[in-house]
Amino acid sequence: MADSLTHLFPAISSLFIQEPSVAIARIVLILLGFTLAYMGFKRVLEPLIMVPMGIGMIAINAGVLFLETGGIGTIFLDPMISDPAELMNMMQVNWLQPIYNFTFSNGLIACLVFFGIGAMSEIGFILARPWASIFVALFAELGTFVTLILGIKFGLMPNEAASVAVIGGADGPMVLFTSLMLAKDLFVPIAIISYLYLSLTYAGYPYLIKLMVPKKYRGIDVEVPVPNVSKKTKFISTVVICGVLCFLLPVAAPLVVSFFLGVAIKEAEITAYQEFLEGPLTYGATLFLGFILGTLCEAQTIMDPKVGILVILGIVALAISGAGGLLGGWIVYWVTKNYNPVIGIAGISCLPTTAKIAQKTVMAENPFAVIMPLAMGAGVSGVIVSAIAAGVYISTIQMIM
Repeated sequence: MADSLTHLFPAISSLFIQEPSVAIARIVLILLGFTLAYMGFKRVLEPLIMVPMGIGMIAINAGVLFLETGGIGTIFLDPMISDPAELMNMMQVNWLQPIYNFTFSNGLIACLVFFGIGAMSEIGFILARPWASIFVALFAELGTFVTLILGIKFGLMPNEAASVAVIGGADGPMVLFTSLMLAKDLFVPIAIISYLYLSLTYAGYPYLIKLMVPKKYRGIDVEVPVPNVSKKTKFISTVVICGVLCFLLPVAAPLVVSFFLGVAIKEAEITAYQEFLEGPLTYGATLFLGFILGTLCEAQTIMDPKVGILVILGIVALAISGAGGLLGGWIVYWVTKNYNPVIGIAGISCLPTTAKIAQKTVMAENPFAVIMPLAMGAGVSGVIVSAIAAGVYISTIQMIM
């Protein structure tokens, strides 16, 4: 009777066979997955990522069975498999294995998302206040550099510290790409932590803004200059910047060209491509990104001792970057007197989330204040700066390792 129940309900039976710590972690992750999915449904967190990620987290920790080899596992995917013969065999068993290996393990998923981000970006936002946008974006990268130092102090190798430090740029695809290039063994926990934290920016950054920007300054209305720039100029600028960045940072060229090709398609008004990039490609990539990140959240994976350090460093990176961006916004305000310090939070390149947070916070104090164009300019600059930072990290650390 007991054997029959074991075979009929293997997932439940496995809870009593595994180590208690692993079984408890599975239950906790199932509950966490439900919480994330529900918070996505309620729009407290980003639904595009959190709903598929939460459901994937539930499925991977609930759908455990007894394998033919005698072990316990799932038939979703194995992120650490590398032997070609074993990989080909697992592709016939694990249903998400082909998607993971052909889109995640080579960084393609990050590039696909960047195509969409580029197609939805407007380079004219940068041209409205170019120096202010770039200045704020540089300050918003502060967490990336501070966390690199902290990570090494915490005992991480330079490549591991750099991988988690890139979370400070709040650019999910950039984190995926960098961790795959520098610390493949930590790619899974870093990817999970980064996207969990990026969604939490919805909840955390408004409080940081209120802490660093007094109420009377949050409602400052700003005159937004309208740059008289032709489509031709914007297109040429896009192509030139793309070429220069690829020339200077070839290791980051896949992400750079993905982003700027999207921008170029938008400026060239190639409607068929633009609709494809903004719609099916972006949403399809985001769906699988969230879902596969959820299915990577196995209990045994997150119980790696280094994960605790990554959790701390990830939140530190985003907090310092947020504070740095707001500090940059204050400096621009003090110098020009025609800037809202809140815009600084948008220098963190979590497009368009941080720009929306900035606009929403400002409108709470002054319903007539519109800072969205400048906030988007800072955000697009943040994407460029974070790509440069990631490229520098990858090139430098690969040279010294």
